[in-house]
Amino acid sequence: MTIAVVGSSNIDFAARVTSLPTPGQTVLAKKYSTGAGGKGCNQAVAVARLGVQPTFISKIGDDMLGNQLVATLRAEGLDVENLIIAPDIQTGMALISIEESGENMITVAGGANMTMTREDVHEKQDRLHGCDILMLQLECPVIAIDCAMKHAREGGAKIMLDPAPVPDRVVLRDLMALTDIITPNVTECRAMTGILPEDAQTASEAAKIIHEMGPATVIIKMGGIGAFYSADGQSDLIPAFNVTAIDTVGAGDSFNAGLAVALYKGQSLPDAVRFACASGALATTRPGAAEAAPTLDQVTALMDGTA
Repeated sequence: MTIAVVGSSNIDFAARVTSLPTPGQTVLAKKYSTGAGGKGCNQAVAVARLGVQPTFISKIGDDMLGNQLVATLRAEGLDVENLIIAPDIQTGMALISIEESGENMITVAGGANMTMTREDVHEKQDRLHGCDILMLQLECPVIAIDCAMKHAREGGAKIMLDPAPVPDRVVLRDLMALTDIITPNVTECRAMTGILPEDAQTASEAAKIIHEMGPATVIIKMGGIGAFYSADGQSDLIPAFNVTAIDTVGAGDSFNAGLAVALYKGQSLPDAVRFACASGALATTRPGAAEAAPTLDQVTALMDGTA
């Protein structure tokens, strides 16, 4: 039994700029880099760095970028046997601009990610039946995500959904009915509920609305404020760790990975959210998406105050 991740894989092209461009504006980058990305890939790498070998199901093209992704995942120690290699389809890519504050602007060309089918996922059903926690995002077709949810539920897994990007309300309603743990950030929370969580009170109001949609556990990622959790009638705002952020691209994915790993290892929800906050915080202190994910030792050091 382990953690399974079903989701997107991209190669990211990231440019560092003084300020993000406005519509019609051209800005010059100080430098650029390439690396593995896509929310699914980011979460799988982050889980592995935290000491759990995940089952990673993703679809990539049989091309140069796909080969780069396979090499990167192997270098991280991940098993690549569950990757779906699609001929004649481009591997997904993301174009990212990152300003000095760490804020970013991202354009994604989904490529092979957007061709993942129910049949693709169905072929991996044995892997999904055997997981304890299934981590999902919405950078692949909803029909494939729905299929993964149902197979994992048949095996008794907990379903953790990162609702990014937020779909229309009908699709969201159907997915939420199958979700145990949902982890929106503040922007996604506002899109789902109409409430922008700015403190514990507004986060609690938003969480109540989300609970009514289905998930028993609601965790709202609130950036520099921390993270709010609500489950079983208990709720609290876990404060953020004080770090110097330079790049927020992969922070939410490292947060989710930290949460999944901590819950998988039997930690209480408050402790798991604190572990997740530390994981996400550390990811903001280094550039890149997947490569920004921290190790277990690094997260432990930050939590103990020895970092």
